[in-house]
Amino acid sequence: MHRAVKINHRLLTRSVFCLLACNPLVAEAWEPGTYPAPPARMYAAGFDVDNYDRNDVVAFWHAVYQASEGYESRVNWTGNYTGNNGTVSGPFLDDVERRLNYFRAMCGLDANASVNSGSTVSIDLIDPFKPGSSTTKAVAAQNASLMMIRNFNSSTGANPALTHDPASGLTGWSASAWNAAAKGNFAFGLYGPGAITEYMIEALASNSATSPWNSLVGHRRWCLYPESTDFATGDQPGSGPTRPPTNVFYVSQKPAELLAIRVPNFVTYPAAGFFPAPVNSPFWSISRQGANFSSASVRVTDASGKAVPVSNVRANSNYGDPALVWQVGPAAATASVYNDTTFKVDVSGISGIGVPATHSYSVTLINPDRITSSHNIVGAAQVAAGKSAVYTFLPPAGAEGIQVVSSIKRSTLWTETAENAAKAKVIDGTAANYPLIVKTASFAGFGAVKGASAFHLTFPTSYDVLKRGVPEQFFEIDRELIAKSKAKLNFSYRRGFMTKTSVLVVETSSNGGVTWNTIGSPIKGLSDTKYDTKVSLVSIPLAKSATPFRIRFRYYASKTGSIYTHEAAPKSPTGIFIDDVTVTKCDWLETKKANALSASSRQFSLSTKTAGNLVKGDQWHLRLRTKLGGKWFPLGPPKAVTVTGP
Repeated sequence: MHRAVKINHRLLTRSVFCLLACNPLVAEAWEPGTYPAPPARMYAAGFDVDNYDRNDVVAFWHAVYQASEGYESRVNWTGNYTGNNGTVSGPFLDDVERRLNYFRAMCGLDANASVNSGSTVSIDLIDPFKPGSSTTKAVAAQNASLMMIRNFNSSTGANPALTHDPASGLTGWSASAWNAAAKGNFAFGLYGPGAITEYMIEALASNSATSPWNSLVGHRRWCLYPESTDFATGDQPGSGPTRPPTNVFYVSQKPAELLAIRVPNFVTYPAAGFFPAPVNSPFWSISRQGANFSSASVRVTDASGKAVPVSNVRANSNYGDPALVWQVGPAAATASVYNDTTFKVDVSGISGIGVPATHSYSVTLINPDRITSSHNIVGAAQVAAGKSAVYTFLPPAGAEGIQVVSSIKRSTLWTETAENAAKAKVIDGTAANYPLIVKTASFAGFGAVKGASAFHLTFPTSYDVLKRGVPEQFFEIDRELIAKSKAKLNFSYRRGFMTKTSVLVVETSSNGGVTWNTIGSPIKGLSDTKYDTKVSLVSIPLAKSATPFRIRFRYYASKTGSIYTHEAAPKSPTGIFIDDVTVTKCDWLETKKANALSASSRQFSLSTKTAGNLVKGDQWHLRLRTKLGGKWFPLGPPKAVTVTGP
């Protein structure tokens, strides 16, 4: 559930458009690899990113945007839902400030904005309600956030507090709460950095009952107002669908909080250059100080020059700088790409003193979990036993670290069983409130799958307040496989209490988990009231491939409906139980050593020191791995090397 409502520009105009002299903050350029030493976390301001350097954009995403993820564990809200608005932690405020400045930097703006600096509220003569002049924006925003959540009727979905002019008779109303509601963005169903992202995306439909102006991207335009320097956030983390999280983001600026000087440039969203697809929007926009877009038109084309559908083209001057906003078709609105996808935007018919009549730019949507730089390793296909060989590569631009991983190809059989948790080669992608490996005897009357233990996937809860839905669960086999002809995946399973909307799928990935493809048939729940009394065996064909791949088991809810959760029935066998995972006619790669090299390295020597004993007949795989934004990316393509006789 999310609702974000437009700003009442009438109440903001006097504050936002009064520009007085003040000293602009000095930006501290951000560079890949320049991170605070642990345990310190990434700083929250002072960013400058090169949108036309793909690897810089990727590194910026992982070092800065992702540094604010996990904020729910840092919010530490001290209030309650009966009247105490509480406080949030300093690290959480850094998360919000960092997320805001991430977007400002991506859009070419000053990225030194402050959040909850202690600045006092903005009060205009026309305001019908005036809090004390010493009231801080932070307190006002926190008061407004609590007021909004306290007035929510979970039975009807009604909330009379979701307005920029809340009535004085509402529960928790105060002049300060009114002030923040009148002069801020707000999101219902989101909070903290998640709300900042939603203000940028503006993904709600234009016919939403409470948010008719998302199509004018008012929330985005206030967050990206170039002169703004001082914001405040008010947050309630919520406690489920009946008490959703709430954010009020104070965007109004007092005259002294506005930058005095800025170069009048066009501000576009998504920004020109490389842009992460996960924060793309169906509503694209361009704005500029002093521009008149009332007669402007826009044309969007793809990389082949084909026109992209554009609708709802609207000029608007009510929020921040004058803007032109339009809705793009599904291809350009996508939030997920694998290959880089470029769109060219041409805006014409612009007027205004000193404002260019046209503006053209290109946006390239990218998958920030993928590096497209070459990771090829070049060299001999053979090396003599006991000898060494030198291999070359070109490190990706901006690399913070390089590894060459040496793996030997094995043909030995293996079985991933849950009997020995310490030896199980699996990656746990389940929630913290239940274990991946369980003793099936702990569920009275259920019985075993194979041995005493099994891998268990179930829904941890019926509603995750951040995902706004049922959280998916998975576990991954921590092996890289190479399938021969007629290869198969085999495993055993038993369904516990698993409704018809609950689904298990098996997936493979040949790019290190960037994308996954389903293999075999989904396993769905058959009954809302019974569990399996027998064990089922599954055998799924694997396509022959020389490229290493990985396997995972993913459990999800296919559609709206009833589900069983561990939270509701911790002593019952909910979900599905899996064991004895194995493959036939598959080799696998045993990693022997990850060789750390300097980021400027261009060659690697394969030897007993960098791999292990080079025995005649063995085949080794060498793969390059790159670190960007503090993240190690998936391994590149393998260079196969066979060990020959001396």
